[in-house]
Amino acid sequence: MKRALTIILIVAAIGTGVFLFRGELGNLLARLEGQFLPCAQPITYSIGSFDSRFGISKANLLTAVSDAEAIWEKPTGENLFAYAADGILKINLVYDYRQEATQKLKALGIVVGDDRASYNALKAKYDAMQSDYAQQKFAYDTRLAAFQGRESAYEAAIISWNKKGGAPRATYDELNAEKTSLVAEAAALSVLQANLNAEAANINAIVVPLNRLAVELNLSVGQYNTVGQSQGAEFEEGVYISDASGQAINIYQFDTNARLVRVLAHELGHALGLPHVTDPKAIMYRLNESLNEKPTSADLTALKARCGL
Repeated sequence: MKRALTIILIVAAIGTGVFLFRGELGNLLARLEGQFLPCAQPITYSIGSFDSRFGISKANLLTAVSDAEAIWEKPTGENLFAYAADGILKINLVYDYRQEATQKLKALGIVVGDDRASYNALKAKYDAMQSDYAQQKFAYDTRLAAFQGRESAYEAAIISWNKKGGAPRATYDELNAEKTSLVAEAAALSVLQANLNAEAANINAIVVPLNRLAVELNLSVGQYNTVGQSQGAEFEEGVYISDASGQAINIYQFDTNARLVRVLAHELGHALGLPHVTDPKAIMYRLNESLNEKPTSADLTALKARCGL
């Protein structure tokens, strides 16, 4: 009786949908079906926004999605997801400070785990780099102030001698020598500034996972500061979104294919309507910290309850 009633509701929605755009109607029907008839039909997905800066091809992304859907389909024998060029669920790669930091750390040879030991190692690295940066910044600022003082004196001397109709030969040669020295010092300061900016970028890359781990490990520490720029306050590898505009999975960060598959599997679970579970090894655990690529009993219990299997 309940199933028949929900079907009637969906049919009624179709009847009123003549006033809606086709895409909006499709989104509405998909949301209603997901709410009232979970797992009755496979959820169709397609590639939405794609940023090549992640260093992955569309074909490899689709392979990762296929591996992620298999995590749910193999144990149940159910066809829960299906690729379609115009699939309702959009898989988006959204590049921002999170993936940028991940790639920077990879280039530095820094591997980030999800435990207290990894946090402690990152914290020690951050403290050392901050101390070194502070020393370099002080030396740069001191040298820059001296340069600016010399530059002001040089310009004042040029103006003064020009008003007098020109400088004597000896003074003229001294001013030319000072000009050459100032040009060389400006070039040296430019190199130092570039080095400082590069060091700041390395520190900022460490700050991203450091703040994430502090939150995930429930540590009583404040937010670590970036150098010379602001970054997002929240860290999520991925997120599932379902609203009036449609359904989407936004992927923000991954460092290995295995972690990409796991975060996709986690968000596909949310697309099915699965909640977080308390088992740290589960696909639907709130953190992507396990290497397990198979659903645990907690995952399967949630899936069976949701889909009526």
